[in-house]
Amino acid sequence: MRRAVVIACLATWALAGCSMPKPMSNVSAEDLAGTGWELQHWEQNNGAAYPLMPGGNGGPISIRFSRDGAANILSGSAGCNRYRGGYTLASGYLQVMPAATTRMACLSPERAKLEQDYLAVLANATTLTREVDPGRNVDTLTLASSAGDELLFVRVMNGEAPEPASVGNTVGQ
Repeated sequence: MRRAVVIACLATWALAGCSMPKPMSNVSAEDLAGTGWELQHWEQNNGAAYPLMPGGNGGPISIRFSRDGAANILSGSAGCNRYRGGYTLASGYLQVMPAATTRMACLSPERAKLEQDYLAVLANATTLTREVDPGRNVDTLTLASSAGDELLFVRVMNGEAPEPASVGNTVGQ
C-alpha cells in the first residue's frame, strides 16, 4: 500500500513538474534562413507597450536569421550594439544561445536600458510565430519570451521595413 501511494505521488509530481505550455512556433529554421526583421512593437508582460526610441547613437532593433553550415545563426542590432548567436527551433520551441555583442556605449541611459532589456527578452525567447498578410504586403514575426513579453517584428524587404503605421508601431510613444 505504501509503495502504491509513493508511486502515485511521484507520478503526480512528474506530470505537474514536466508539463510545458503548448508549442506555438509555426515556423522552421529553414523558413527563416536569409530573412531580416525590424522591431515595430514591444508588448511587455504587463500588457503595456515598451517605448521604442528611434535615433540616438543607434538604429532600429533588428534580427536576421542565417545558417552557417548546420548551425542556425541570429544576428542584428540591439539598438546601439550588434549581436550574434546561435539558436535552435524544434518541436515548436525556440532556444537562443548566449549572444556575443559589440561593446559600444549608448549615448543615453534610456537607450542603454532598451538595449539591455531587448537582449534579456531575446535570451529568454520561447516561441516564434509568423504571419503573412498578402493583402497589405506585410510579413510579421512575433517572438515571445518565457516572461510573457512579445516582440513584433516586420520583415525588411530590400533593406526597407514597411511604414510603421501599417503594423501598429509604438516608436516614439
